[in-house]
Amino acid sequence: MKPRHFLILGFFILVNVLIFKALTAGKGEKVDKKNKTYVSTLSGMIIKNVEETFNVSGFGNVTSYNVVDISSEVQGKLSQGKINLKPGVKFRKGDLLFSIYDVDARYNIRSRKSSFITLIANILPDIKSDFNSEFDKWNNYIQSIKLNKTLPQLPVWKSDKEKIFLSTKNILSEYFSIKSQEEQLKKYYVSAPFSGTITDVYVNNFSIVNPGVKVMRIVQTSNYEIAMSVPVSQINEIKKGTKASIYTTSGLLKGEGSVVRISEVLNKNTQSVNVYVKAVALDDQKFIDGEYCKVDLNVEGKHKGVRIPSQSVFNNQIYVYSKQDSMLYKKSISILNEGLNGSFVSGLKDNDILITQEVLSHQDSTKYGVIIK
Repeated sequence: MKPRHFLILGFFILVNVLIFKALTAGKGEKVDKKNKTYVSTLSGMIIKNVEETFNVSGFGNVTSYNVVDISSEVQGKLSQGKINLKPGVKFRKGDLLFSIYDVDARYNIRSRKSSFITLIANILPDIKSDFNSEFDKWNNYIQSIKLNKTLPQLPVWKSDKEKIFLSTKNILSEYFSIKSQEEQLKKYYVSAPFSGTITDVYVNNFSIVNPGVKVMRIVQTSNYEIAMSVPVSQINEIKKGTKASIYTTSGLLKGEGSVVRISEVLNKNTQSVNVYVKAVALDDQKFIDGEYCKVDLNVEGKHKGVRIPSQSVFNNQIYVYSKQDSMLYKKSISILNEGLNGSFVSGLKDNDILITQEVLSHQDSTKYGVIIK
């Protein structure tokens, strides 16, 4: 037999050996998988409640005290005022935000005033004959009316008879109708009620707007507050005027404040009450609407509970481990204090086994193993 034949034969035998090993190895795995149960292992800790002394603290978003949607109260073509109608543009109190084309409205008022003058002029002969002493008063009033100026106030009548006479001649109703139109004319010009920033713009310059259409949203940038949740067990310690220190999430002192409102409504899910703190930034700092901050209220007291890793808490709930069935159970807790070293909570019993890591895709029937650290 030639050497080449030996090589072919050896290669054929090697291939068959490898195929046989692969088949036998696959069968072995199947047997093992049937008999083997996999259990996920989680990190945990045994609870031991202690007492700690600390200030009441919490987290919340900075929000402007005044957030206003500006709408048009009249119909017409919109024209921007002193500032551009763009998000992020700043303005000062009294700045013209936008105006509505008002020429037609002004001409209409002038026409109405002209008719009003004619109406009074037509009754002057009757006034001269029936109220001779009042003639000069009404004659002078006609002279004081200027078509391009605000309608002057009506003269004061001296008797009920004079008042009834004016009413029957439609003098009073026409006067108040014109004054109403003059007030309506002011709505064609919209000025800023406070200093702040535009956050949203809903229409473009030169657009035709109708009454009730939202034009923009503005926020006041000099008046901020923070709503923080306080456990109901601590709410009695807090009063209106309680001082507060405000920090960034990294621990930098950013401002100071005081409690301005305390809600009287309890959040059933978290068993907490909202406390509103007026926020004043330090000289070298500034707050931004929507910023997330930590608030420490200057109310110190002793509290019983346990400090746990913050990542183990989700929506004021944690997982505890049961040795009896090797399963996890949710439990509601109250967060009394949060800091860089974790969350101090109440609602857990001594010797409870807390899961200290985030639990993903949990199912009620799943069994777990726990490593106590």
